[in-house]
Amino acid sequence: MMRLTAAFVFISAALLSGPVIADSAQQAQSFLATPGEALAGISDGKADVNGVTYHYLLAKGGPQTVVLLHGWGTTSFMWRFVMPQLVARGYTVLAPDLRGLGDTAKPATGYEKATIAGDIYQLVKLLNLGSTVNLVGHDMGGMVVYAYAAQHPTEVTTLTIIDVPLPGIEPWNELVESPRTWHFRFHAVPDLPEMLIAGRELEYLKWFHNAEGVNSHAFDNETDEIYGRSYAQPGALRAGFEYYRAFPRDVEANKTFSQRKLTMPVLGISGAGGLGSMYGRHLQHVADNVRSTVVEGSGHWVPEEQPAAVMEALLNFLPSVD
Repeated sequence: MMRLTAAFVFISAALLSGPVIADSAQQAQSFLATPGEALAGISDGKADVNGVTYHYLLAKGGPQTVVLLHGWGTTSFMWRFVMPQLVARGYTVLAPDLRGLGDTAKPATGYEKATIAGDIYQLVKLLNLGSTVNLVGHDMGGMVVYAYAAQHPTEVTTLTIIDVPLPGIEPWNELVESPRTWHFRFHAVPDLPEMLIAGRELEYLKWFHNAEGVNSHAFDNETDEIYGRSYAQPGALRAGFEYYRAFPRDVEANKTFSQRKLTMPVLGISGAGGLGSMYGRHLQHVADNVRSTVVEGSGHWVPEEQPAAVMEALLNFLPSVD
């Protein structure tokens, strides 16, 4: 209940505070220029798929392709610790900005996770990244990779979902009614969150990252500013909230998808301060071959709070590049 109360305190205070001015620097440039990261071989590009211009980061290595999908409150920048390590080990890695987020175009519609999965599927084909891929998704990206795997099961080698419940899959109803998921309901209200948060994207995201995390060092000022600038772009807030407004349609789609359990290896990664130990049981409702790991010292933002633990789990799970 404390998180719920704090959320409304923040929203009330936001109405009384002045706007935050955000510049238009691209988060992709920040990723590629991040000091100390081994980013050799990673490039950024744009491609039109299903009528939407997608921005993506790509490094071509061996025949095993890993697709990394971020969620709400972040962009492809969230993979700044994980992507270089996968590249260094010889994987081909694709990390796009999802529909409406980052530097990807922001259409008015199409935020059902199955629709976005179709975008990513077409992007993989357009970039000629192989007949099968290893999917990794966090938050909304986790919902998307499930929809991708459910629609194209023979073209997915492995599936990794990080700290997000799947709409309509038990215990979804219990989770969405919890005070802890207050934002599921707030973000889904038409127009209101945009009105309250516009001009204050940085403040809102800083508060949100802290509230949903455990490791206070995961989001420094530079990181929060990169995300704040990204979500301050025209149309970005609305696009982000449309992910939540699409949940009822995602629930219906997942009812159909879950009638046939996935057979490829599935890894669930959760933060001890996030979904915790229930996560493996949750994923067993949709897949036969599930393993799970709970990351200590992490809340919801596991790839940024504890990237070394995520890398260890992935390297123990992904097919070898040898």
